[in-house]
Amino acid sequence: MKKIILIFGLFLFLSCFSNEKNKSENLMSEEEMVNFLFDINIINSSRAFRNKSELNYYNIKDSLLFKKHKIDSIKFYKSNFYYASNPKIYLNIYSKLEKKLNKLKDSLSKELETYAKKRKDSLKNLIN
Repeated sequence: MKKIILIFGLFLFLSCFSNEKNKSENLMSEEEMVNFLFDINIINSSRAFRNKSELNYYNIKDSLLFKKHKIDSIKFYKSNFYYASNPKIYLNIYSKLEKKLNKLKDSLSKELETYAKKRKDSLKNLIN
């Protein structure tokens, strides 16, 4: 009996030093993580601005994000924990997220420039 306990204890002790991070089958994919984190960033940044429009993103609840992405908080927590414990993968996720946010920023900047130019042109036409 003591040998069984000793072997079990040794097995348990050695399993703590495993270098492999077990990937659970119930994790979000890297792309799903990027999309979820993208939405979180958009919602959190919009919460910094209080607009007076009917569509006020300040009131969006995090639970709606989970519903949109068809996940629950536990799945996100486990996925985030797994990827955070694998720095190369986590860095890759955040690099993709940064590219996606920059693409949106560039798109909005171009749209704003176009709007400003049209407005300036319409004011010139009114004056002439």
